[in-house]
Amino acid sequence: MNNHLKRSRITKAFADADLAASFDDAEARLDSVEVCVVLDATLARTPAGQAAALTALATALKSFGRATLACDEASIPLIGARPLGETLGEAAAALGARLEPDCPATTTHAIHIGAKPSAAPWRIYCWWERWCSGTRLAPTATNDNRVALAGSFAGAIAVRQVFAHVRFGKSAPARAATLSLWRPELGGDALTNASALGPTKFTLPDSIWFLGLGHLGQAAIWTLCLQPTPQGRAVVQDDQFIGEENEPTSLLVRMPDIGVRKARVSAAWLELADWSAAIVERRHYGDIAVRADDPPFLLSGLDDLAPRLTVAKAGFEYMIDVGVGHGPKDFEGVQIRVIPKGARAETLWREPDAARHDQLLDKAAYESLDAKVGACGAYSIAKASVAVPFVGAAAAALAVSQMIRLASGEDAVALLQIDLGAPEMIIDGGRVPAPHTFLGGSHVNLDLVSQSHQSESAAAQPDSS
Repeated sequence: MNNHLKRSRITKAFADADLAASFDDAEARLDSVEVCVVLDATLARTPAGQAAALTALATALKSFGRATLACDEASIPLIGARPLGETLGEAAAALGARLEPDCPATTTHAIHIGAKPSAAPWRIYCWWERWCSGTRLAPTATNDNRVALAGSFAGAIAVRQVFAHVRFGKSAPARAATLSLWRPELGGDALTNASALGPTKFTLPDSIWFLGLGHLGQAAIWTLCLQPTPQGRAVVQDDQFIGEENEPTSLLVRMPDIGVRKARVSAAWLELADWSAAIVERRHYGDIAVRADDPPFLLSGLDDLAPRLTVAKAGFEYMIDVGVGHGPKDFEGVQIRVIPKGARAETLWREPDAARHDQLLDKAAYESLDAKVGACGAYSIAKASVAVPFVGAAAAALAVSQMIRLASGEDAVALLQIDLGAPEMIIDGGRVPAPHTFLGGSHVNLDLVSQSHQSESAAAQPDSS
């Protein structure tokens, strides 16, 4: 795939919605964006603050090609994310970000984590409170910064708002948004329901089978590697090689990884985060018998319906299926399904609409693309789904949260549907009962985490909703 098509699964969000006259025009729109992640030094020492900054940086770099981390102290040690180095500065460099003490004058969009100021013309502020997460329009105190997942989700949602502004301009202004990762079914009631904050004691799963290591599967591993977790074991399964078009959409992929199998890149990340990883480089045809010592959780990031149905019958204790919309209007739609062993899977999914591929070819952007890559190339791009990395990161935070609930002996969502444009508006598809037995994992007690940075960060930020 040539450079013109490298970001085609991102630029499709413009071309397929008639928001760009050509794929070249969409590329130019992305290239005009310069994101700066403005990180306050107090939150830079917290699990949520670091996860928000790194997720925002990674997804912004993938989406727009450049980003800056504005932080006064680059030598702050990483709490998680060991695959990226030992300090925040090393992590920013590994991702390809520019590192500055302050926001550059050329910044078009600033994502603020804490109260450190900037003069950027467009600004959004990450916010969280333990398991609650989202964005705010002004600096707002965060008193419990100990859940890295909340930071991951906030960073992803903030980049989503930048992307929407680039697509739609003034008709998509920055907005406040709130979601409880512990109880996402609460939707807009999260701010008024005390249970939305979630527990301080829970269990992190430490044995997971990852199936499908593209956009969604890699986002799940990225999210897991941001957690300050002890050792775990994983199985990573995918038969595909990384192509040039995968680099902008997949959070673990760097340019030297092109041509390498997806499973091997994923295993390398996990091992750097102190997980052991067994590699399976073939498809799952339902012929791999689940044994007693296999992971109880299968996290699926598959695109197609047939393999999902097959794997749902394979015999894992729980299949956590992550899906996203495919077209220009629904690519920000996330579906999380938790499927227990023995459940009937035939009615869980619908076939996607294949007719839309031919309709896309009549759009102006595809007509100009045809002249460059030919009819077969244009059809291949029309058939592909829109895939932007912040969607995968947000979906992964939701999926990992459901695994944590199950590992902690809690019930989980049977089906959760959410649009990242308005995460407080959800469709709740019911509950899966709590497990009958302990599924293994590492017990976490947040009350044993140092509280010193909590009071510092709260004091450093004005409270403004």
